[in-house]
Amino acid sequence: MKPDPDRQALIDQMTERFRKKLEEQYTDDTATLEQIEEAVERIGQDILPELQKKLANNAPRNPETIRSTAPVARRRVIGAWKPKPSLHAMDCLSGHGPPIIVMPVATDRLPWTAVWDWIKGETTPQVRLWVAYLAPLLGFAESAEALRTLREIDLSSSTVERIAVSVGTSLRKAQLEEADLHSKDRLPDKRTACPKRLYIGADGIMTPLREAWKKDGSLGKLTCRFGECKTGVVYETSSDKDGRDSRVRIRAYTATLEDVQTFEPLLGTLAHRCGYHAAKEVIVLGDGALWIWYLFGRQFPGAIQILDFYHACEHLAKVANAMYGKDTDLSRAWQKARQADLKANGVAEVVKSIQDWQPSTPEQAEIRRIESAYFADNAKRMRYQTYLEKGYQIGSGVVEATCKHVVHQRLDQAGMHWREASAEAIVTLRAAQLSTCPTDLRPHLGNGGMIAGIKKRTPPEGQSVLDGEIPESVLEPEFRMGSLPWMSSSPLWTAIR
Repeated sequence: MKPDPDRQALIDQMTERFRKKLEEQYTDDTATLEQIEEAVERIGQDILPELQKKLANNAPRNPETIRSTAPVARRRVIGAWKPKPSLHAMDCLSGHGPPIIVMPVATDRLPWTAVWDWIKGETTPQVRLWVAYLAPLLGFAESAEALRTLREIDLSSSTVERIAVSVGTSLRKAQLEEADLHSKDRLPDKRTACPKRLYIGADGIMTPLREAWKKDGSLGKLTCRFGECKTGVVYETSSDKDGRDSRVRIRAYTATLEDVQTFEPLLGTLAHRCGYHAAKEVIVLGDGALWIWYLFGRQFPGAIQILDFYHACEHLAKVANAMYGKDTDLSRAWQKARQADLKANGVAEVVKSIQDWQPSTPEQAEIRRIESAYFADNAKRMRYQTYLEKGYQIGSGVVEATCKHVVHQRLDQAGMHWREASAEAIVTLRAAQLSTCPTDLRPHLGNGGMIAGIKKRTPPEGQSVLDGEIPESVLEPEFRMGSLPWMSSSPLWTAIR
């Protein structure tokens, strides 16, 4: 390949710049590690933005190539609207801080609709990747502050939110498509784990949501409600010295505010990816809710079903308090005896003890009926002595922790209320990011971020858009920065000028 003289000149120029900066900043061979780190950071801040700008201006001039290699936010027309090629500028917030990249792009006749089609993001893919990583873990304002502090990237909290919601929505769409393929037994084969013992748990947690609302009150008063976020976890454990399962070693999460019909295939697909079909033992843990057992029965037939021991103890406490009064010695003694029965595979003794009780009020009779049926119906899920002998976990603590860790700690803080679409996107990202093997988000960053909700500016009064093209009256006849007057107030546009 014939060497490109311009490319070589650029390499030589930047190498010389780097050498001079290094001589200026690193003058003492006895510098401490802290001083070396500060010097390298200063050199990078001086050189990297300029290097990026030069490389961008030397990039291919084909618009489709540019669109795929350097997706950006605001591409402003800075040349006359003529049949001959015109010049367009790109400004972009990159991972090297706030420099503006101006890149001339030769095109033929660019339609107005294409201009607006390019308004899809404000940052490079690297910055969007950082946003998609931070936003599910921190608040939107905290994520913006973290980017300012660590990388000198200035994004508003609303921009952080829009980028995160866009990426999360794309990820959820891909997960649903994968779940659909899994339900049809058409999921492409991928190398999956072959766990010896795989645990699967599911539960729900309430999340604060709001109906459609705007701060200006144009959509009426703020109306908040709670919606259930169904949460699932698939995990493996390590064993203690006695051979019992103890700490979680590998975990994968999923969560959604949609109904059970949406959640079920998501959890089934997640379990498939974690090696459900190759596992020697599969154990499902639940708190007794019927929808959970129905889900487990459909998605994981043959799995060992275990009802959380601590939820069973709560039902014992309800009976004991009705029989002997709350927090009495007799109540505590009865609970302790029945817990011992449960751990000895004595569900039948528990049921008999409840049925032998002679309630004195209709309310007590109803408690006896409900609780005796509860233990009788779940008897096969309460063989705790057998489970403990095999080293199984008998508590759903991991599942409860999943609800708090994945959902509550991000979506249910003081004063929070969410649009359902935003909450769905964030909980999707958070579940993916907190898993032991986080999902690769790069395929979901979009071409320019595809930020939802950006309003298109319209031409000034008296000027129109005809046939999908920019009218000549909007553009000035000569090449000049800021030739679109209604765009010239943008801070980024001002920075270019």
